[in-house]
Amino acid sequence: MRRLLPAILLLLLSPAARGAELTVYSPGIVNKPLTQLAQAWEAETGNKVTFAGFNVGRIRTAVATDTVPADVVVAPTGDFKDFAPKLVQGSQRPLGRIPFALVVKAGGPHPDISSKEKFVAAIKQAGVLGFANPAVGSLTGGMVEEMLKRPEFAGVEPRPVKGLIGEAIARGDAPFGGGAITEEIHVKDAEVVGPFPDDFGLHVDVSAAVLKVSAHASEAEAFLRYVTRPEAAKVWTDGGVVETPR
Repeated sequence: MRRLLPAILLLLLSPAARGAELTVYSPGIVNKPLTQLAQAWEAETGNKVTFAGFNVGRIRTAVATDTVPADVVVAPTGDFKDFAPKLVQGSQRPLGRIPFALVVKAGGPHPDISSKEKFVAAIKQAGVLGFANPAVGSLTGGMVEEMLKRPEFAGVEPRPVKGLIGEAIARGDAPFGGGAITEEIHVKDAEVVGPFPDDFGLHVDVSAAVLKVSAHASEAEAFLRYVTRPEAAKVWTDGGVVETPR
């Protein structure tokens, strides 16, 4: 029996006994609800989830180059056509749609932006709109920057900011910010004014899939089933992610 104890302890301390360690490429626009679900999955399974990537530009590069081996990729749904050679066939799952919203520092003005005309008027009166810096790979920042090139926004200063848009507005980097609502609603000292009008078509549909390079493909697929099961819907909704229209 004494001879068996070291072997049993070694088995218990082995990687298999500790559970799989998954690496997930995930942009900041989904990290709040996805991290919450991952922590619940870890508690139930004994597996571990580590997030890497943090913006869409870096994730695209990582998937294309396999620079850092990972198990799961989360990205805009439109990217998955290009990702296809890198994915486990049939593993792609939709996570939802991320609307864009206007954010202001806590206690700041909440103008009426319920229509395209009112939204444009509010931004023009402010004279500036902050957004996450596209130069460092922010997809949502690039989308807001493109919106501001429309003729109706003539005279508005486009202001790229550092980091997540909600945190930048809370710091006072701009009077108003625009971007993914998921990067705004949980930020202390920031308040969401309201969603961008539908006329601008600004939102991001997001999906997830298992990467072929995964060393834990079965656990990765189990993780995706867990985060997309019906019971997970409230976590996504509370985090600002809505169901993708069919």
